Amino acid sequence: MTGIALIGLQWGDEGKGKVSAYFSREARLVVRFNGGANAGHTVKLLNRVYRLHIIPAGALTAGRAAVGPGVYVDLELLSRELEEVKEARNGFRLYLSPKAHVVLPIHKHLDGELEKKRPGSAIGTTRRGIGPAAMDKHARLGVRVEDLTMDEQLLKERIKQMIKIHNITWNNLDNIVEKLTSYTHALADTLDDVGLRIRREMEGGGKIVFEGAQGTLLDIDHGTYPYVTSSTTLASAAASGSGVGVKHINKVIGVAKAYATRVGSGPFPTEITGETAELIRGYGGEYGATTGRPRRIGWLDLPLLRYAANLNDAEKIVLTRIDTLECVEKIKVCVCYEVDGRRVEEAQVTSYELMKAQPIYVELGGWRGKVKNWSRVAEEGYGALPREARRYIEFIEEEVGVEISHVSTGPEVGDMVER
Repeated sequence: MTGIALIGLQWGDEGKGKVSAYFSREARLVVRFNGGANAGHTVKLLNRVYRLHIIPAGALTAGRAAVGPGVYVDLELLSRELEEVKEARNGFRLYLSPKAHVVLPIHKHLDGELEKKRPGSAIGTTRRGIGPAAMDKHARLGVRVEDLTMDEQLLKERIKQMIKIHNITWNNLDNIVEKLTSYTHALADTLDDVGLRIRREMEGGGKIVFEGAQGTLLDIDHGTYPYVTSSTTLASAAASGSGVGVKHINKVIGVAKAYATRVGSGPFPTEITGETAELIRGYGGEYGATTGRPRRIGWLDLPLLRYAANLNDAEKIVLTRIDTLECVEKIKVCVCYEVDGRRVEEAQVTSYELMKAQPIYVELGGWRGKVKNWSRVAEEGYGALPREARRYIEFIEEEVGVEISHVSTGPEVGDMVER
């Protein structure tokens, strides 16, 4: 019985989609357990690029996937993604929890309005409606997938109540209900008790991959609040967001990029700008899969990586984008901070402290021009990496105290070195 939680250890965009597709090759089921369409996972498989926002990226290799009760579901987008994955993977099967909350057009409208009302302090939301949907969920106003099977008039009354409480005007309510019911009919054969299905698969000896969305530093409780997402992004959420007990998550693998990026506002101690940042951004294609926004670029932050690895009890780390860093001559790594005269080696993640943190760097040699074919490196193994790249990997491992078990050397799912 193996339940693997794949968790981002930074601000998202660590390459979890590719990593999930790699680890899901022999999985009986891959499960999405948090977030919504505000997360985008990009996977390159057999020279084709897929961008998925609700269906877990591991579905492309596992062939069976589940969307758990902890996910905020945009039914229109889910329907499109389902057709795309079915086209790519014959016999693909999706299981959708009736307990998952639905993102309505009203929520997307409210998302934009909330951002407008935060003058000078916008969060940088994707405006996909996830925050307002979470608000309604916790205010017990939300609409769940199961509610869409009720009488249309009752559903309409539920949404009217939501509109009234939010004090907004909405003129096309009939159109919303009509679309919701049409998607519900199209997805009817996917509805299933996701927790029960996971338990049955694991009792039969099956491997389950729990694919996290966003990253630890965007967690609603433990991230850089208020510049965070609207759900729990930690390994501990994999159980509740899927509908199983904690014993079903028996391995946690953290995913970290070889440098740091973030989208939107918020503290970023190791952020860099100028020519080097533009070089890394362009070389790595660092633009949001959901919004297309250019990502902010920074050097790897070990105080935050230690924090995230410990918070999730990560027993191994997959390091991605090692190939991207070949574009620079020298590489800096933040080993600690100075905050108000104190030395800080494991970050205390409050936005106020991180805004004051002064990074202390170690500079390491780069591997520019030392690899002609990164895909061949993946085929030949760890020893084929340049000596400088291996030193960088081993330095991170020593500093964080967690084994780096895999290193990604390119965009394809197969571009992975297992140590």
